[in-house]
Amino acid sequence: MERALVIQNLTKAYDKEPVLKELNLEVPTGNIFGLIGPNGAGKSTLIGILTGLLSYDQGFVEIDGMPYSAENEVEIKKRVASVLQPPLLFENFTSYEFISYVCDMYKVSNHDLDERISSLMEYFEIEEFAQVKTKQLSSGSRKKLAFCAAILTDPKLLFLDEPFESVDVISIGRMKNVIRRLKGKGTTIFITSHILEVVENLCDDIAILHKGKILAYLDSESRRELEKDSNLSEIFEQYIESGVDNEDRLSWL
Repeated sequence: MERALVIQNLTKAYDKEPVLKELNLEVPTGNIFGLIGPNGAGKSTLIGILTGLLSYDQGFVEIDGMPYSAENEVEIKKRVASVLQPPLLFENFTSYEFISYVCDMYKVSNHDLDERISSLMEYFEIEEFAQVKTKQLSSGSRKKLAFCAAILTDPKLLFLDEPFESVDVISIGRMKNVIRRLKGKGTTIFITSHILEVVENLCDDIAILHKGKILAYLDSESRRELEKDSNLSEIFEQYIESGVDNEDRLSWL
């Protein structure tokens, strides 16, 4: 099976405080993959490393068959797009200028690019902000704008860090629709989210990250077996709690 992403023994620390601890993970090509974990588990740090925004202390990262290195960095970034939390936008660009600039950086040359940009902005109900500077947008509109720009680059691997945060319910449904269409084209989508219901219904494989380590990797087959008796929220709690009886902490109540 082809792997879009391979991570081996990845370690990252801040001020000698480990955030990722010899983390190992493989994501199949063409998979909608979900990474879930409590706040502080290391999800955003991992996304930062995989998108080249953060360095790491040790380990090995391979993206689309290429080891992540200085020699391969430019070629890898041509194949990867991301929507981070919070989104990274050019604050003094208008929404339309931002999307156009991203497409220009990725050398997107479709003859109908303007039409695609307009149709996407209309689909996600941000067309009225086309000439509004990105710094004036709400959190949800910023997220939708970054998502539009990312998918227009036609990435082979798309990283989405909390993509549904601050986004309205209708737009979440439309984002899910686009994500499924991208999967149909062969794109691998890597999603981090704390909205377990969305991950449960959208993702093929799911991994649980806690305190910098992968506690469990649930492929579609193992998920089907586990979910006969429990939903994802219950499975998640079982792995995170690891036998600790939290009710004892509320004995005073």
